[in-house]
Amino acid sequence: MPEIMLRDLCRWDSRLSIIPAKGMTRDAALDRGVTWAASIRAAPPLLPSLRGDELVVLPLRVLEQIELGDALTREGLLETLTHRPIAAILTEPGLSEEPLDQVPMLILPAPFPHDAEGTLNRMITERRAELYRLGAELSRRLSHSIVDPRGISAVLATATELAKRPLMLEDSDGNIVAQSGEGPLPGGQRLVSRARVVDGPLLSVEEHGVEYLIVTLAAGGRSGFLSMSGESGPLTEGDRLVLVQTAGMCAALLGDQTHATNSDRSARERQVADLLLGRLATSAAALARGQALGIGLNDPITVGVIEVDEPAPNLRLARELVLRAFGTAAADNLTVIDGAVALLLAKVEVDAAKRALTRTLARDTTQSVAIALSTPLPSIVDAPAGLREARFALDLRRGGAISQRVIDCASVDDLGLYEVLYPLWGSPTLATFESALLGELEEYDHRRKAELIPTLEAYLSAGGALSEAATSLGIHRNTLSYRLQRIGELTGRDLSQSHERLLLQIALITRRMPPFPAS
Repeated sequence: MPEIMLRDLCRWDSRLSIIPAKGMTRDAALDRGVTWAASIRAAPPLLPSLRGDELVVLPLRVLEQIELGDALTREGLLETLTHRPIAAILTEPGLSEEPLDQVPMLILPAPFPHDAEGTLNRMITERRAELYRLGAELSRRLSHSIVDPRGISAVLATATELAKRPLMLEDSDGNIVAQSGEGPLPGGQRLVSRARVVDGPLLSVEEHGVEYLIVTLAAGGRSGFLSMSGESGPLTEGDRLVLVQTAGMCAALLGDQTHATNSDRSARERQVADLLLGRLATSAAALARGQALGIGLNDPITVGVIEVDEPAPNLRLARELVLRAFGTAAADNLTVIDGAVALLLAKVEVDAAKRALTRTLARDTTQSVAIALSTPLPSIVDAPAGLREARFALDLRRGGAISQRVIDCASVDDLGLYEVLYPLWGSPTLATFESALLGELEEYDHRRKAELIPTLEAYLSAGGALSEAATSLGIHRNTLSYRLQRIGELTGRDLSQSHERLLLQIALITRRMPPFPAS
């Protein structure tokens, strides 16, 4: 589920209106995820680097400059954008008289701000930070609630306490399993039937101006629906996060309740988890466990991690993907670890595995699956190292540092510089390197509420082009020059020198590495 959607932007700024793409419903357009805002430039290269789900900012004044330069016509530019994996185009009235193919338009009436990209990115960054804090607090509270003898009722009560919203869990027939808080009843079977076919939380406005968020969950052969309600309009991205995380915990508890009916498969899953988490006392025990799973003493292995953007780990979907890609033996060696599905692949070439998974995903209509494959490991004893590496790659993808759906951790094309940095992940050496180059800037930004780090990122991303960097930040070129001068003074680096810029660029890249796991 995307953290930020177009509907959230429309709620943040009531002046915004949306024009869905041809054949697209308004709700489908509003539910498109947004990563960042990126502006079209008046001079080549016109298009910024697009990784996916960006909100492309296209003021009419920039479009007029592009047309005057004869580099590209309006129709040609719009045709190009409709074939890019962007969320929408933010523009003014008059860009197009008809809806575009595939891409919605967000319309902002005049006067169109010169700093639209910078303002939006600051808002998105601040909101993401708030969501991270909310998610961490909710996770902490839910982890305490699962030991409460009330079970699922305690989980819902905890979520309601934090979100200040009523929650209700229903089974597949619409019977109430548990509820918390005071509020309107769910929308009934009509709403439940709509939720069955929606990928992610369904937002529905019912009678009397009541708004419902509802998400489907399934575990251990049981299915259900978790809903949240409130007055029309105020349900937010924070409410979605609470709903989805709580649904994941409910799914886990429902799965525990049906554990006995799946004892054989669950026992094998625990055996796979023991190997991946390094729970066995000796290497000999790990090798023996591997043999019990059909992995020979000298078989090289690769660890894969499959992440599905759903409220709970979807072991069924993961098993189907692996079965289609590799066959029955591989599909038997799966388990759920920390919200994702992990698997052991024996005697498989990583290149061939990546091709097989890519082909399988190409036949799958969902775009919510991501898979990371570790570098080949000499034996099953090394499985924990492979798990850590694959999870590192998926954490990078989740943070926007890389974008591939199937990631080969041994490929520089997939990981880029992070392949070199991975062995240093969590080391004091890397932390010292980053602090030496960026520590003064981070301290200055924190103390003065300044934006020197984002300024440096924009400047280096623009290849040192002042005009382009100033435009992306939404500031005047003179302001950018002053900030760069201050950056040079604080870091002691001469930004006119390419080797100095390279050092700073590498330090910024290290900042995007995920936190090192505690264990």
